[in-house]
Amino acid sequence: MARAKEKLDYTALRQALRTQGPERLYLLWGVEDYLIRDFTHQVREVCLGGRPGDFDCRRLDGPAPDPEELEQALAAMPFLCPRTFVELRDMEPAKLRGERLMAALRDIPEWCTVVITLPAGVELPGGEWTDELRKLACVVEFTPQKQALLYKWIARRFSAGGKTIGREATDRLVFLSGDLMNRLIPEIEKISAYARGPEVTVEDVEAVAHHIPEADVFRMTEYIAQGDVDSAAGILGELLAGDQEPIKILGTLGWQIRRLYAARLGRDTGRGEEYVRQVLGIRNDYILRRLASAAGGFTLDGLAAGVRLCAETDWRLKTSAGDGGALLREFLVRFAMDNCHA
Repeated sequence: MARAKEKLDYTALRQALRTQGPERLYLLWGVEDYLIRDFTHQVREVCLGGRPGDFDCRRLDGPAPDPEELEQALAAMPFLCPRTFVELRDMEPAKLRGERLMAALRDIPEWCTVVITLPAGVELPGGEWTDELRKLACVVEFTPQKQALLYKWIARRFSAGGKTIGREATDRLVFLSGDLMNRLIPEIEKISAYARGPEVTVEDVEAVAHHIPEADVFRMTEYIAQGDVDSAAGILGELLAGDQEPIKILGTLGWQIRRLYAARLGRDTGRGEEYVRQVLGIRNDYILRRLASAAGGFTLDGLAAGVRLCAETDWRLKTSAGDGGALLREFLVRFAMDNCHA
């Protein structure tokens, strides 16, 4: 199992911008689009020196810039501000490969900063184009933030709405709604409006927070670990009744079972918690504890059988014209039957 990638230290990135100044070219991508937008704004502010910069700003929207427009934007010298700022927003990598465009990016004037952003979740491809951009640009992948930084940010967002939130409620919010900031913002607003007291409680979070599919699938496997197949089947029924396609539900199940396998492997081989953290990239202590607890309800062989069953069910879903929901229900029963409780 490949090691998880390191999470971005956003605080250090912003500090480098303030102390060293902006680069000529940035390429920003990743799943944490809230931070991509925030960092783009920070670069813009540094380039403009805090002044209104309508004359010194240009923005070209994706999927690809017009080469002539880009050349004109790069040629414009700053009028009132320290630097000109050019943003190429939500660009598609496949449409950024023209020679004229690359020639313009190779020759960015010293008074100009260009920020290229990819749409949220779009992967940066490999190949010669990316290799050249890495030589020209400061390339930054925006990952979900580490637990301490994320929790401080959540507390500040609730404080702005006149609420406080404790550790237990924060743990539950991140478990249910995920760790992406853009996804958490509307949840924080809903919970703040719903909570009657000054402090947000676990019950407030449970009442209104949106459940991401990963959280529901996590709960399914916890129920199976406890031998409560009926409750697990009830969650599966809710997922199938929603807008989730069976193939996506199975993909999330497979992801969770592999995580359980790693957690059980860490326990059985004595490698411990740090091994699980490194392999799975889990920085949230609450989720790590719940994963370890659930893994204790399975055997290593049973989880390995679950991984194989996921592959088999995936093939059947993709090659059969039958009922995908029925195949997932069959998967659930077989997975529960294959696993002995430790």
